[in-house]
Amino acid sequence: MSTRIGRSSRLIPLYHQVYLHLRDMIASSAVAHDQPLPSEPQLAARFGVSRVTVRSTLARLEAEGLVRRVHGVGTFPKAAPDSGRANIQGHLENLMSFEEATTVRNLAWSADTEPDPVAARALGEGRCLRIVRVRSYQGQPISFTTICVAPRHAALITLPPEGNVPIIQTLEQNGVVARDAEQVLTAVAAPEQAARHLQVEPGTPLIAMRRLMLDEDRQPILHQESLYVPDRFEYRMKLNRTSVGPVAKWTPIG
Repeated sequence: MSTRIGRSSRLIPLYHQVYLHLRDMIASSAVAHDQPLPSEPQLAARFGVSRVTVRSTLARLEAEGLVRRVHGVGTFPKAAPDSGRANIQGHLENLMSFEEATTVRNLAWSADTEPDPVAARALGEGRCLRIVRVRSYQGQPISFTTICVAPRHAALITLPPEGNVPIIQTLEQNGVVARDAEQVLTAVAAPEQAARHLQVEPGTPLIAMRRLMLDEDRQPILHQESLYVPDRFEYRMKLNRTSVGPVAKWTPIG
């Protein structure tokens, strides 16, 4: 049966589309672990791509430990591993717990910097402290984050926090407490710098999470944009039905 890749999805490189299909097949145990995957020519025909594309995809799966290649026999899926995807939930306390379960590397730390237009609209007038970080989960980079700390709080952070301390935690240690967070999820094409650090091709679709943290007076504390690789990311939320009738309403459960 043919599973040809959608040619209309031009933003997603072909090899990455094939990779996602095969990765899902392996994770869902669609192929028995004692049976080889279809051959390179069969996979090329199934997905409507070249054998070179299939070969590079299988090499990536092997490097990630998802398949084993036996010379002269075939490529076999390994036992289904943990999905390896970071779960980022919707509530602030869960978001901070997630940050504690990851590792971080600071790429840039610039005081008195003009924020980008999105952050400027959220924070208001003034220059900010701009921080660029890469977070990794289980040894794999998952997010490229740009943080802009509101001008009135920027002076509270003079040096990068040690270890894996979230910026908002450093602010709280200085008396600035976040009470609410406004959050938006969208999709963007990977810019060159983010693509390099996330180890994907420029233009690869990424999930963009933009978060504005507010104090008890609803004044902005910081604006954060995190770019996530879709196949390394999950967003889970439990919902409770709060009304019945023609239009049901659902509310997130903490």
